Amino acid sequence: MTYSADKEKLNYILVSSKDIKDDRDEILRIIPELIICVNCEQNMPYHIYNVFDHILETVNKVDFDSTLKITALLHDIGKPYRKTTVNNVDSFKGHEEASVIIANLILTRLGYEVDFIDKICRLIKYHDYKIIPTVEGVKEGINLVGDELMPYLFCFQKADLLAHSEQRYKPLLPKLNEAKIIYESLH
Repeated sequence: MTYSADKEKLNYILVSSKDIKDDRDEILRIIPELIICVNCEQNMPYHIYNVFDHILETVNKVDFDSTLKITALLHDIGKPYRKTTVNNVDSFKGHEEASVIIANLILTRLGYEVDFIDKICRLIKYHDYKIIPTVEGVKEGINLVGDELMPYLFCFQKADLLAHSEQRYKPLLPKLNEAKIIYESLH
């Protein structure tokens, strides 16, 4: 069974909403798997939002493209299931894999095409991959996500970084931009 009306509504919200937070309740209705993220705090130095608010900030910061918007919406959905706390600092190791599993189930339920789901899941799996700003580092990234998804990964990683503290994104954005320039020079 698919939920085509929910899929259409979600697509409309994602590609037309200026501030996704205005559609928070509708998103939680369409994707109730996100509810667990709403009160999931991220007590770690680089995060300034709980998991759900970080997700919404990331969605707001990507381009108006359904691949990027859906990747942003689901990229950290697995965090609550991987949360551990040591010395009052949270860790979410392995959340990418959990997010891929959950995203696959959600997108299948909503009736998305298999190829589209595969792209989203690949982007989610490698969303935290650090692309080293060298030709070799960029080629390694291409080998992981595929050449066609690299522009999406660069755009997504920038948005994800900007949804963190300035302490986090300030040193990493220049490296990401360098890697993007190298990627573009290869084409």
